[in-house]
Amino acid sequence: MTDICLVTPRYPPTHAGGGEVSAQLLAEQLKRSEEIGNITVVSFDGKNTEIINDVKVARLADLPTYPYTIPNEIAYRRLIDYELECDVIHAYNMDLHPAVGRISERLQIPSVATLNSYSLMNRQAVNISPSIERKLYELTLLRAERPRLKRQMRKIDMFLPLSRPVKEKYQEWGLSDCEFEVIPNMIDPNFASSMKRTSSERGNLVYVGHLRPSKGVKYLVDAMNHLPTNYSLTVVGGGPEKEHLEARASSSSASERISFTGKIPYEKISQVFDDSDVFVHPGVWPEPFGTILEAMQSGLPVVATNTGGPSEIVPQPDLLCSPSDPSSLSKAIKYAYKNQDQIGQENIEYVKDCFHPDNILTDIIKIYSNISKKRAV
Repeated sequence: MTDICLVTPRYPPTHAGGGEVSAQLLAEQLKRSEEIGNITVVSFDGKNTEIINDVKVARLADLPTYPYTIPNEIAYRRLIDYELECDVIHAYNMDLHPAVGRISERLQIPSVATLNSYSLMNRQAVNISPSIERKLYELTLLRAERPRLKRQMRKIDMFLPLSRPVKEKYQEWGLSDCEFEVIPNMIDPNFASSMKRTSSERGNLVYVGHLRPSKGVKYLVDAMNHLPTNYSLTVVGGGPEKEHLEARASSSSASERISFTGKIPYEKISQVFDDSDVFVHPGVWPEPFGTILEAMQSGLPVVATNTGGPSEIVPQPDLLCSPSDPSSLSKAIKYAYKNQDQIGQENIEYVKDCFHPDNILTDIIKIYSNISKKRAV
């Protein structure tokens, strides 16, 4: 059996986004696999060791966010002191991939790294408006330290992007000669949704996710002006664009039909889906799609833009629309609402067949085995 060490900046109950939920899901599914021996999570969001749902979690330190060289240097030294005992290191949630590359080379332990964000890239390169502080960092320190961080990342044996567009972006970024294998998110088999919805003439739309420009939520707010008055929109999540979106909604003719809840706990997301008819993902840039899978798992039709990852998993062509196009969104939403029962059932069966942990884990464990064999040669 293979012993795995999962290295991540944060691990639940510490949350910064969906990445921590995905890391926990991976760790707990690996723990249940008969082909995996010990699974240890090493995170950097405290100083304690505990057992969470039968998984050992060692929190080695608290780390600063910027400049990236500093948290990676601290993480590297803590990993040396911790004396890792595993057959494969799996890096998750991006920020510490350079440290994992270094420790992998030093200890001669095979490593893989999931690519689920673009944190080491300039924000504008991935269609995100940077804060003033972030922009200054990109123009100064990050510009100087990025070559070193990239060299360290290249020591990782294989990268696991969530989608083909993520893979292509990192190849363009300078990792074109590295090994890649696309491994999508998996559904959470314990994600609880009643999938029982009360029939009504009101189309309840929902968006769940971080509120930043790349998510395209402003176009969803604008799309409400193209929809009949029986449609309402609930926006779940927080982020730097929340106030701007609230102001945009307030000045809209559909203002009374748009509400913002802010962040809500993960365990309450299923109830949000139970109260909804259509999930909308209006992103203008390829990003992780965990909430899309959860919505489909809950029996919701999903309207998404034809941008990378989401377009690869939404199986109904009529529900894919052009990015940054409120009119296109509204047409797809009407179609989804009209056919919600049929599409919802299709989605339940589709994600169970294609994104169940049993299927995704088989591919991941095969990768663990393959890179271990290559290192042994």
